[in-house]
Amino acid sequence: MAFAAERQVVRRTERMTGPRRFPEIPLVPTPASREARAVVGFKWAGEKVGRRHKLVGVPDWVQPPEVPECPLCKQTMTFYGQLDSVGDEMKIADVGMVYVFLCFDCYETKSVLQSG
Repeated sequence: MAFAAERQVVRRTERMTGPRRFPEIPLVPTPASREARAVVGFKWAGEKVGRRHKLVGVPDWVQPPEVPECPLCKQTMTFYGQLDSVGDEMKIADVGMVYVFLCFDCYETKSVLQSG
């Protein structure tokens, strides 16, 4: 196989111990079409619901924290981002959120869903 030599996997010799910390990067939903604008927003949810999307920082848990560990190295995973419910038609488990975690050593990911 000619490609085998080119597809070598790069391995790190040093490992992180525990999660990394990064400053928060808020994400602002900007619907790109009339149809998308029609599904954004809530009739009965609180004012912040639908605006809690972000990358890194600290999770805004809606229930008690559930930080996963990497299934390979067993270290606590790094919080990478959270996705909020979008609108009445696209709410996640009663205006809940999805939290995404990453192991920077093993490149494993896990997500956690919590109900609001």
